[in-house]
Amino acid sequence: MKLTWSYSPKRGNLIALLIIAVLIGLITGTLAVAFRYLLLYTTALFWPDPHALLDVNSSYPWYLVLLVPVIGGLIVGPLVTRISPEARGAGVPEVIEAVVHREGEIRHRTALFKSLFTALSIGCGASVGREGPVVHIGSSVGSSVAQLLRLPAEWTRVFLACGAAAGIAATFNAPMAGMLFAAEIILVDFQVSYLSHIAISSVTATVISHHFLGSLPTFDVPSYQLVSYLELPLYALLGWCAGMLSIAFIRSVSAVDDLFNLAAVPLSLRPAVAGLLIGAIAIFYPHILGVGYESINLALTSQMALALMLSVLALKLLATASCVGAGFSGGIFAPSLVLGALLGGSFGTIAGFLFPGHVDTSAAYSLIGMGAVVAGTTLAPITAIFTIFELTYNFDIILPLMTCCITSLVTVQKYYGYSIYETKLLRKGLRMIRGHDVNLLRSMQVGDFMETRFETIRHDMLLGAVLKKAEDSHYPHFPVVDEKDRLVGILSMSDLRGFLAEIGELSELVVVSEIMTTRVIIMRPEDNFEKAFEIFEGKQISTLPVVSEGDQKLLGILKKSDLLLTYNQKILKMNVTGDRV
Repeated sequence: MKLTWSYSPKRGNLIALLIIAVLIGLITGTLAVAFRYLLLYTTALFWPDPHALLDVNSSYPWYLVLLVPVIGGLIVGPLVTRISPEARGAGVPEVIEAVVHREGEIRHRTALFKSLFTALSIGCGASVGREGPVVHIGSSVGSSVAQLLRLPAEWTRVFLACGAAAGIAATFNAPMAGMLFAAEIILVDFQVSYLSHIAISSVTATVISHHFLGSLPTFDVPSYQLVSYLELPLYALLGWCAGMLSIAFIRSVSAVDDLFNLAAVPLSLRPAVAGLLIGAIAIFYPHILGVGYESINLALTSQMALALMLSVLALKLLATASCVGAGFSGGIFAPSLVLGALLGGSFGTIAGFLFPGHVDTSAAYSLIGMGAVVAGTTLAPITAIFTIFELTYNFDIILPLMTCCITSLVTVQKYYGYSIYETKLLRKGLRMIRGHDVNLLRSMQVGDFMETRFETIRHDMLLGAVLKKAEDSHYPHFPVVDEKDRLVGILSMSDLRGFLAEIGELSELVVVSEIMTTRVIIMRPEDNFEKAFEIFEGKQISTLPVVSEGDQKLLGILKKSDLLLTYNQKILKMNVTGDRV
């Protein structure tokens, strides 16, 4: 039996829900800090200095550099496969799936196993990130707290998003980026009323991170200045390059997974195979080991030559695609930052050669490139922009950063169409429209769920009679029909507003057909919910008339609120019965 919570803005309920958000921020922030220390300890198990992976070749013979990632893969692969399959990969797609399909419910043990397996993966040198797993951990915390308190599904999803925001905020010391990540990527159907809860979790986790790890930025951020507005076309070109690189990254991850499937390699052995590739590359280029923050800092401080940046860029792309595709536990957010820093640094170096004295340093382009590749891989430009802005707090960076990130976003949307998270869900057979499963929407026909009891008005009805009818009705729109009940238009309250001041003179003169809207978007009974949902989202309307094919006779109406309620009830039923569409 679930507790009954009132959603009215009562002070007691508001304070209680905000306290829960603070609690989630505290727990997630603490776990994020603990995860950082766990990551250092596990890395120290495999390598001589967890802070200096670039120096492994001076401490280890080549054959140990080759074997360590393989040993890590042999440990991680069977553990993930047998104990916690949901810990495989980035974690963010699994969180989105939980929001859409499981009312925000994530298993309680996920935080523990995700922490352990990601620490082992990164510790042995796998080229994956720690941010996605921290999001998964924080989301698990938020979901678990909501489940333990037996909160309704709506608040389970909200507090899951609170945990995700807290995870990003604690990792980057960036509360705004965490809040926007949750709103833009996790909680797709975002409502402003939830912003305070997500924000307070994000801020609380940041405070915990500051207390234990300090308030310094994660990277060696260079000073930034826009030398000239003539640089903006260069930043747009960098954005296009970042978008194309993002597409290559996304496709590479899928290609690796396809290769493993084609070769019929067992899931438990795939990380070891990827580990062999990682070790072989690391013998010559240790830059690809682990998260890759050392490479970012080298690029941001202009300490990498152009040839080295281009080489590491290509090899980091190969290494990360192999590790993610093989099933190592780790994210793609940090690798996207690494790829962006190297791409931007290379681009900036070339631009400096071509336009000496007219462009900023290569380090500045590295900083912008980081945001651009994140925007391209995640299709979350606002998160990318604020992540980089919170590293600098320099308003001069906003214009070039927006130019580059939006260009990257548009490039990916035009030439590919999906984020790296959406791609993984698509490969599992789950296609989303603003957080809703397209397969399920397609299985539901309008005619089965339309409302057949509704109010209409005749096209020849006088204005005075319409106003009287509107006063007694709770409907905001009236379908207008002719003598044969065929739909001829729609009359809304906004159509009537212009006549209210002169109602006395016009009430017996104006008829409905003179003021109604005749260009009406209609549905057929055989149409599915996917088409209806796209219309509701694209046109910002709340009601659609349903008419027959031949004679245009009005059969019913479909409300957006009814569509969403029916969809959510269907999801709930699937969760209870275990059925899939």
